[in-house]
Parts: sequence; structure tokens; C-alpha cells
Amino acid sequence: MTGISAQGTMLDQARSVRDFNRYYSQRIGLLTDRYLGQDRPLSEARLLYEIGTGATVRDLRSRLGWDSGYLSRSLRSLEGQGLVQLRAHETDGRVRVAEPTDAGSAELAELERRSTAAAGQLLAPLTAAQRAELITAQQRVRRLLRLAAVTVEPTDAGSATARECLTGYAAELSTRFPEGYDSRALADPAELGGTGGAFLVAYEQGHPIGCGGIRTLAPGVAELCHLWVHGDARGLGLGRRLLAELEGEAAARGLHTVRLGTHRSLPEAAALYRSAGYRQIPVYGDSPYNQLCFERRLAGDVPEGPLPSLDGRRFRAVAEVDGGEVGAATVFDYRERGGEISAVYSGGSIRSGHLVGTRDGDSLDFRYVQLNTAGHTSTGHCRSRISLLPDGRLRLHETWTWESREGSGTSTVEEIPYR
Repeated sequence: MTGISAQGTMLDQARSVRDFNRYYSQRIGLLTDRYLGQDRPLSEARLLYEIGTGATVRDLRSRLGWDSGYLSRSLRSLEGQGLVQLRAHETDGRVRVAEPTDAGSAELAELERRSTAAAGQLLAPLTAAQRAELITAQQRVRRLLRLAAVTVEPTDAGSATARECLTGYAAELSTRFPEGYDSRALADPAELGGTGGAFLVAYEQGHPIGCGGIRTLAPGVAELCHLWVHGDARGLGLGRRLLAELEGEAAARGLHTVRLGTHRSLPEAAALYRSAGYRQIPVYGDSPYNQLCFERRLAGDVPEGPLPSLDGRRFRAVAEVDGGEVGAATVFDYRERGGEISAVYSGGSIRSGHLVGTRDGDSLDFRYVQLNTAGHTSTGHCRSRISLLPDGRLRLHETWTWESREGSGTSTVEEIPYR
């Protein structure tokens, strides 16, 4: 889709939203200074409702999103009508509290009665199925509007706000993991900042309701960690939004691959990652909580330079190998650390195999030892060249020679999803 057509679509959508707002505000009686037939506009009726049995002016300002001047004028109006009284807080004289008078409580009860009656009149002409459809649609609209109002901002991972989020993250995992959660496993704040990392916090009406971090795991590879959404904000789609924002932060830092791990006790997390295009890979790292690991190549081509690490990748031979024992049923699980590579493999005629060697750029040099299904062992030497397939998977072009017997040959193995 071109930028022009995308912009046109957004304009059409904005007009549709405006049209709905005009109709809905008129349909429920907002366009009058006598909301529900009472002697005040909607804004003052809503303020009386928010005050309820009592609320601080600070909380009212936060909940309603009003500026101080408008809130003060509205409170004075209700106070002048004898419906509200203001007093100092019991323990903090700088804080004011708004409370309903007896007349205000009676007016609030009448407001509740009229509101319920008006909603009933709106629903009455509809069938039961239509009413259910309307309620479902309203719930969906509310969820999406909440999500649209959430802001996601980079935050110092060592700040009080970040600690508040991470404390909530650790506390929840402590209750969900059978083995509990040790908060010492949290990432060092220094890793979640600077040129190689970031920590994002999601805010709703100024309150933190979610977080997530990235840190550089290897050249070109980012690890996503501590993705968390507060229980009150679950179901909004905020987890997916945080995931996308973190991927954007990784891409902005030139990191072309994102990895992450999760616990088997969090099936909803694994489902989110799979639906977002992540593929499962073998477990990497030493965290006991990363029992399921995933990886995703970010949009765009891998930058020029060394190809990605083999660590945590699974390969399979593309065909039976003439003169060898590896075949299309043989699967290799690779590890790579600091230029050293290793792998375990099995399948087909191989009962158990191990290889170990080194990597120099895009070339591998290793020796292997294997036990076949007939109970015979053999060893050999292999040199491989790494290349990138069009779909982002890796391929190894291998030239091998037996050392325990006569023979040599070539083979090709390609990366496969880890299941």
C-alpha cells in the first residue's frame, strides 16, 4: 500500500469515527445543558458521579483528564448548588477532598436512576440477540479506545517507575511458576539502556501498566526480556503492542534478529509469540525460566557482514548423503559461543552424534564422531560454508572426509523450525 492510499484510508476512517461520535452524542442526549432532564450539563453530572462518596481533587483530575482550572470551576458550581463540599485531607493539608452533601447524595441517586432508565429505553426496541450484539460491540470499542489512549515511552531501567513494573513482573511470576521466581534473575539495568538496549513502560492515565526490555545478546541479535502487562490491562492487546515497540527499538539499533524465552507455565505468552511470527528454537542461555525459546527475523534484509550465529538453530540434511550416514531424517542442534561451535545430532541411521569445531566468519571447521543404529562408531572431518536462503533461513554447504575409514563427499543441511 502506498503512502497516499494509506493516508486516504486513515482520512476515511477518521470521518467514520466523527460521524459515529456525532450520532451517538445526539442519541444519548449529550447535546444539552440539562443532561437527563436535570439542571446541569453532562460534565457536572459526570463530576458528581466520580466524586461518589468522596474523592481527592488530585484523583478527580487524573480520572477525568481535566485541567485544574476547568475542574475548579466545575467544583465551585456544584458547591454553589449545595451538592458538594470541599475540605482538607486528614493527614495532608495540601490535598483537598470533595465530598457530597446530603443533597448531593440524593441527586447522585436520582442520576443513577435516570441513567439506568435511559439505557433501558435505548435497549428496549432491540431483540435479545441485538442487545447482546450491541453490548459486545461496545465492549470491543471500549477495549480499543483504552489501547489507543495508552502511551509507551522509553524509561530508565533503574528508575522508580521501572522498578515498580519489574517488582510487579517478579511478584506475578513467583505465583505462576511452580518453582517460584528469584528476582536476582532480572536483567541488569545497565544492559537495558544505551546503544545496545532499551526499557519501555506503558502508561494509562499516567500510571504504569506494562513494560518490556531489550538487550544485545550477540552481534545483530537482541534479546527481549521482562515483557509484562498488569492484570487490569490484560485483553487490550497491549502485550502485542509492546512486542512491536520493542522490535522497533531493536531495529533502530541495527539488530536484525530478536530472541526471547518464556516458561511452560505461561502458555498465553507462547501463543502471543507464535501469532506474532516467532518460530520456536532450542533453549539458549542459562536461565532456568526460559523453558521455551523463540526467534524472529525483523523486517528487511540482514545487514551486510557476518551471517547470524548458529546458536540455538536446528538443521536437517536436504537429502540422503552418498557415501555417508547422515540422511534426510538426521537433525542437528547447534550451539555457538565466541567462535566455538558444537552440535548434537541423531535420526535416520544415526543413533547419536557429536561435532565440535570453530567458526571463522562464514566458514566452519569441525570434527565429528557418531554411533549408527548398527552399533558402529566412526569419525571424520568437515568444512562448511554458511549461506542465507531467500526466506531468511541458514544453509550449510559441507565437504567432509572420513578419518576412521576410507571415503569423502559433500552434503547440504538447511535450517528448519524447532518444534
